Amino acid sequence: METTTQYCNSVPLTVDAFKNRPCSLPACHPDYVQPTPEEVAALRVLLGFSREKLSLFGNVKLSSKGSGAVRKWESPLNSTENRPVNYGVWRMMLYAAGVASIDDDLRALDL
Repeated sequence: METTTQYCNSVPLTVDAFKNRPCSLPACHPDYVQPTPEEVAALRVLLGFSREKLSLFGNVKLSSKGSGAVRKWESPLNSTENRPVNYGVWRMMLYAAGVASIDDDLRALDL
């Protein structure tokens, strides 16, 4: 019996809920889907990071007004402010949460 991963539109509420989501796969995997702004925000919160802390963690610009980059990653898709999350920062977030590992990325190269 063949099984396929189905993409759930609801926002993940736990770290475990991220483990089977297409956004948690390495980018070279054929089923990878870029994380939604809601997924970025949900994982940030699950990690206990403020937007400013995520900015420092991901080495993205932080000003006295906060982190514009993180705000844009979390802006709704239909917003002119929306920008996709930096893939390297996203992977680091997944690693920090224990959802993904570098070994996952290396194994994916053998697909």
